[in-house]
Amino acid sequence: MAFWNRIFGWFRGRPSAAEQSRPSRADLLERRRARQAALDATREAEEAPAARSDFPAFRSSAIDRTAARGEASRLTKARMTLRDVFTPAQPVTERSKFAGRLGVLARLIEILEEQRSHVVIYGERGIGKTSLVHILADIARESRYNVVYASCGAFSNFEDIFRAVLRDIPQLYLRDIDPTAVGEHQGTLADRLPDSFDARQLGELLAQVTGTRVIIVLDEYDRAESDQFRQSVAELIKNLSDRAARVQLVLAGVASNLQQLIGYIPSIRRNIIGLPMPRLSSDEVRALIRIGEKTAGVEFDEDAAKAIEQLSNGSPYLVRLVSHHSSMIALDAERLRIELGDVWGALDKVVEEAAGRIDPRLIAAVEPYLDLQHGPMVYAAARAASTPDGWFTPEDAISLCENCPPDRMIKDLNELTLAGVLERAADGEAARYRFREEPLPTYLWMRVARDRLDASPISATSRSVAS
Repeated sequence: MAFWNRIFGWFRGRPSAAEQSRPSRADLLERRRARQAALDATREAEEAPAARSDFPAFRSSAIDRTAARGEASRLTKARMTLRDVFTPAQPVTERSKFAGRLGVLARLIEILEEQRSHVVIYGERGIGKTSLVHILADIARESRYNVVYASCGAFSNFEDIFRAVLRDIPQLYLRDIDPTAVGEHQGTLADRLPDSFDARQLGELLAQVTGTRVIIVLDEYDRAESDQFRQSVAELIKNLSDRAARVQLVLAGVASNLQQLIGYIPSIRRNIIGLPMPRLSSDEVRALIRIGEKTAGVEFDEDAAKAIEQLSNGSPYLVRLVSHHSSMIALDAERLRIELGDVWGALDKVVEEAAGRIDPRLIAAVEPYLDLQHGPMVYAAARAASTPDGWFTPEDAISLCENCPPDRMIKDLNELTLAGVLERAADGEAARYRFREEPLPTYLWMRVARDRLDASPISATSRSVAS
């Protein structure tokens, strides 16, 4: 009897099949909330205005996925790929999307590795300096370098910049640290800095780095307006060189030569090497275009590629900008082949975007000079202004203009100066000119090119192909 009591007692204590399948109170509450959420969503959808098929919408999700299939999927995937390859508003950070500049990159690595020198990279805006240092950082980290990137601004402060830099360097690499006692993430060099420090104290600390090599990149160096900041950086470079420290600085900035960035600090000239950034060669422009073709499965026909090469004038920024807009126009037309008409259509968008960055009064002042008579001279002046500081001479512009009388060029330049479009500087008897606003040369360059194409007897045919 006791046996059966134990058996029945066990069954009584065990939940029945029905009880096992019965949901708990928490489950019931969760289901009720889910039903209510579904009802609320349905009610909102019924009350919301009907969706419009012609309303603008994103073509893919924020996680770079698309629900399209077949040919539509190919077009959408090409679009997503190209917007990552042709990125005019962002630097290149991946080697697979980096075109040309291999000679410059090899020279930069040689300076850092073989000569153990500090480097100043200089050139005009949009020429690819930031992309170069990002690719350098990627390659250097593969070789176990510690690379720290910082971007300068108008009000950059020496202590603030370098305190932030040292937060990315572990204390593990200091000579007086026992690596078995301190983990890599248990403190940084910034913890060794006093509340206030100067270039000498910072140099003494960085001279203790061992077991690795450190590259500190200061990008946009030309933007730093403080003479004290630049003087402190120069003193730091001198201290690091004198102590044979395992830390090197790479400065990148807009300048036409090395002296424009550090010329007034002669004490460090022997401690640094200048590396100019030239314009892209024809082969490098084509290589950049081929990256887009290979990764996205599109094709630029020969006329389109040649037009992009001519319009960009060796500027990586303009190659990517025109390539981006022209490829998007072709994809909108459900084509994977980019044609000359697409490039011409891209000029409309480039001109419109550039105009939005310029004082409308300057555009109105230059408008009378964009006719067929004066346009070629304005075009040549805009191309001549593609220098790091924007200054050019009449001779520079004349050399870029076929059949432009020198006296007419000088007359137009002086009239544009009186109209407030240009500013003029005289060094003795030689005159130099510069456009008042930085985006103005690109706007004029593309505007005149577009207007000349519109006036061409074949432009209507090519534009109809693009549409």
